Amino acid sequence: MSILDKRSIIRPAIRIEQPLGTFFAFSLRADLLNEITYSLPAEIRGRLDEEQADSKGGYSIFGSQRVEKKTRLQEIASFIQTTDATFPNAIILAANYSKDGLYVEDESQQWKVEDRGEGFWALSIPLDALSHASIIDGQHRLHAFQHLPKSAPQREMELLCVVFLELPTPFHAYVFATINFNQKKVDRGLAYELFGFDVDERPVSLWSPETLAVYLTRLLNTDATSPFYESIFSTADTTALLATKKDARGSVGVSVATIVDGILRLISKNPQEDRNTVRKSDNKNLGRKALAGYSDLPLRTLYLEGNDKGIYEIVCNFFHAVTSTIWKGAGEGSYLRKTVGVQALFDVLRILTMRRPISAGNFSIEALTRLLESCAGMDLNGDKYQASGIGRSEIRRDLVNALGL
Repeated sequence: MSILDKRSIIRPAIRIEQPLGTFFAFSLRADLLNEITYSLPAEIRGRLDEEQADSKGGYSIFGSQRVEKKTRLQEIASFIQTTDATFPNAIILAANYSKDGLYVEDESQQWKVEDRGEGFWALSIPLDALSHASIIDGQHRLHAFQHLPKSAPQREMELLCVVFLELPTPFHAYVFATINFNQKKVDRGLAYELFGFDVDERPVSLWSPETLAVYLTRLLNTDATSPFYESIFSTADTTALLATKKDARGSVGVSVATIVDGILRLISKNPQEDRNTVRKSDNKNLGRKALAGYSDLPLRTLYLEGNDKGIYEIVCNFFHAVTSTIWKGAGEGSYLRKTVGVQALFDVLRILTMRRPISAGNFSIEALTRLLESCAGMDLNGDKYQASGIGRSEIRRDLVNALGL
């Protein structure tokens, strides 16, 4: 298979299913890999030489910017140029999330896979989307190739990689900690803390938007009264999930990433920047209150006030209303019940929060059900929309028109 076509890098891949989610194994030249990836803006890294002798070694979190150990890079670069050079361990990537921590919605900018049969897949990487894959593990190995002479043939060495195509940013540090826990001393608590897994330890006043989005997603999936009860899964393959497991209402099956991202867009424009601001030492007594509000994100005000219950109830009430109107009236297999439909519905919820004053009356199940009745029967045959960014736009447009927004 050709490594390049006119618009994309194409590589053969193998799909691997594990509890956290699905990922794909493939290989790519080091020089190309360095072009299409970026380093996480915050990380767990090896302690540096300037630290006290008794604290050297192990891992810890240093600020919000990635700092590499130059001596290590040079050592690896030297090894690369030997006749025994080998890197059998995979570089681990997470694609389709931008540097600001939001899911890449533009389909033309997304990494994609296509089933080629007999266990093989084709991975497609758009050439004009060169900053939509972060390095979860293997930064030093990969960046060491940039320390070789420009003419060094080793720059084109093939490297083993695995990529998650829909793994929300808050889970990246969790994967890193899991990988390294049995190999090096990694402070897992700090990893979770940085990327939103500290819901049991950190005061809620210090929760970043990502932390809250992860928490509310978990709650939506485990609360028996939630419209998403036992319907949120780690994999993005919701079509297969709907064929094998449905919730009690048989309404929908969606990925963790879809819900986390939907909630995030209700309360943040730049989750990474918000996270870094909340976690600054100067803001330890302010937490969320250190963040600015936005007039076009009304639910952000609830977040800043610590009214997480209010946000949860609005999301629950809206999708309860969706269940009894839009989803109930949609034909079997309709994309209104799948990822693009749920994404479009979160878009509409955001618009509604801008157009309707936030109150218990305006966002009760009863009020929202009356409002959404005009959208019932939008896809009676289940074949009106498609699974793509275009499908999401069409669903959002039809919903907005039906609602007169």
